[in-house]
Amino acid sequence: MNRKILAILFLIIFSITIFSGCSSDVSYVKIQHLTANEASQAPGKKDTWASAQKQGIGTANNDVSKVWFTLTHGAISEVYYPTIDMANSKFLKFLVTGGKSFVSDETKDTVSKVEKLNNRSLAFKLINTDKQGRYRITKEIFTDPKRNSLIMKTKFEVLKGETEDYKLYLMYDPHIANEGKYNEGYAIKANDKQVFIAAREKIYSALTTDVKWKGYSIGYNQVNDPISDLEKNKTMTQHFDKARGNIIEGIEIDLSDKTEFKTVLSFGESEEEAAKTALSTLKDNYDKMIGIYIAEWNKYCDGLKDFKGKANELYYTSMMILKASEDKTNKGAYIASLSIPWGEGQGDENKGGYHLVWARDLYHIANAFIAAGDKDSANRALDFLTMVVEKNGFIPQNTWINGEPYWNGIQMDEQADPIILAYQLKRYDLYEKLVKPLADFITKIGPKTGQERWEEAGGYSPATMAAEVAGLVCAADIAKQNKDMESAQKYLDKADKWQKLIDELTYTTKGPYGNGQYYIRIAGLPDPNADFLISIANGGGVYDQKEIIDPSFLELVRLGVKPANDPKILSTIYVVDNLIKVNTPKGPCWYRYNHDGYGEPSKTELYHGTGKGRLWPLLTGERGMYEIAAGKSADEYLKAMENFANQGYVLSEQVWEDTGLPTDSASPLNWAHAEYVVLFVSNIEHKVVDMPQSVYDRYVLGKK
Repeated sequence: MNRKILAILFLIIFSITIFSGCSSDVSYVKIQHLTANEASQAPGKKDTWASAQKQGIGTANNDVSKVWFTLTHGAISEVYYPTIDMANSKFLKFLVTGGKSFVSDETKDTVSKVEKLNNRSLAFKLINTDKQGRYRITKEIFTDPKRNSLIMKTKFEVLKGETEDYKLYLMYDPHIANEGKYNEGYAIKANDKQVFIAAREKIYSALTTDVKWKGYSIGYNQVNDPISDLEKNKTMTQHFDKARGNIIEGIEIDLSDKTEFKTVLSFGESEEEAAKTALSTLKDNYDKMIGIYIAEWNKYCDGLKDFKGKANELYYTSMMILKASEDKTNKGAYIASLSIPWGEGQGDENKGGYHLVWARDLYHIANAFIAAGDKDSANRALDFLTMVVEKNGFIPQNTWINGEPYWNGIQMDEQADPIILAYQLKRYDLYEKLVKPLADFITKIGPKTGQERWEEAGGYSPATMAAEVAGLVCAADIAKQNKDMESAQKYLDKADKWQKLIDELTYTTKGPYGNGQYYIRIAGLPDPNADFLISIANGGGVYDQKEIIDPSFLELVRLGVKPANDPKILSTIYVVDNLIKVNTPKGPCWYRYNHDGYGEPSKTELYHGTGKGRLWPLLTGERGMYEIAAGKSADEYLKAMENFANQGYVLSEQVWEDTGLPTDSASPLNWAHAEYVVLFVSNIEHKVVDMPQSVYDRYVLGKK
């Protein structure tokens, strides 16, 4: 009760502050450009993005502060502004030197521990302890709830020797507007405060501290940048005020001034706006800002179902991650992940990463919101999908947050998912704008799909056909609500026909595994027994279609198209478990399919288009959902997913077979977090909570 009262109090203060103006804001900024020394040897070597192994993500839970941050290997990595698909940095990290002896990078040379400043918020404490036992860096990180600023409070502790034995450097690698190249960086004085500016395409960042700078420099990546300078000389020997290209900005912190200090990284549409915002945040009361930030997240968590106290840390963290993944300008646009998979091997050509919207991922995210009691967020997701359909006429493979297509593949499950979501939310008002156009598209194009849900192969997929059938049944229900009986009957007739065709099109009786009878991943021809070769993406090779199996067929049960005890389902489970299941130290997990190439070739190599697909924790969740549908407990699968989460309660796209630890694939993967939430709720309620009842009634119970 005390926490709730505190949350309400802070929100009242926040509201008063917002509507009465920010009294702590700096009203005037006098800017002096410090550009005497411009770095030479432009533009520097090509840069990459940060590792996708995020320890946490965060943003203020309001629409005022439009900054998102990510944490990787003990430091800030990509920071997004003004929208959630616009990355502006690779890292903001510390380096420590002995002046003459060593260079220590906190992202490589420390043991990093992550904690939440409050369990029901996305404010973090990073504790990085030098592996040699020389120093410790403790950082508190969150965003200013009323400005476009990221705040980092740092404490530098000496564990061996004296403070004067060490030099501390803050390094900033800007990647403004989704690019590392052609960033313009320069130093200014703003009201006598030293500030670094980085800019590109009308986005400006301003970096400053409340501690004095002993020196600074801006240079070109791996040519004359401050990190290269330190690695060579163990101290900063160069001083450049300006550079334009693949740049890194570096500051030497004056430890004689203080060893505990604040850093602010702010954004704006102009140099003046970014600088003024940074100074205003730096001037404001730190305790008040963190208090409001935490209170906003506390209020959100307090509004979720807690299942009589059974809700745990991963449940709440998952819900906050999903909530934080919504854009604040384009409402309802929930991205797949605030990460770029294998980012350390990806350059400017990969602008999208996973900070894009996939209708399939959005469908699962919305189902998690429904399960947890946040229908408002789910309805915004559906409204966004309606806008995408109105703009494009169908659902593209994925889109930017404004609905513009990024990749242009056609996946038929993504046409069906919004219909099922509209059915679950009883959004009968969207019949003409969303449901009917998509249902008509499905009946015209299906059941064959251009791509299945792994986005790599076309043909007849049991998982995709399950979605198509379920989508058409749900469309018929909504059509009836809108008195369109003719269309309703058309959708039901097509659904019934395809439901009977699923086995004929996707269930082989001549396979090489088990008794030879099972659902295959996808049939390139409308004959699952045909000797037809399919090409596996990402260098996976060429195989007979009967050789490739995939646990995705369980969508037939989850969507109510087939009963859990169907002999064909049980036969396929046996084959899948014998071929692509791995019992990791953290619990059971599955590959997407055999011979998958989407993943690191080894632990020492990043994925570069060819590799070996690893295990997917979300598939552990899907198996748990099947067990619930079969009338069993999903405890084993819930526990495994909880074990797969890292120290920051973040679930990744893929994990290693021998450890169950995350690879450098997307992390957090919002689909995985959504799957955990829906599994958690389904296990408590002893039913598959996202199963469309009309579909189950029609095909499992036979109520037509």
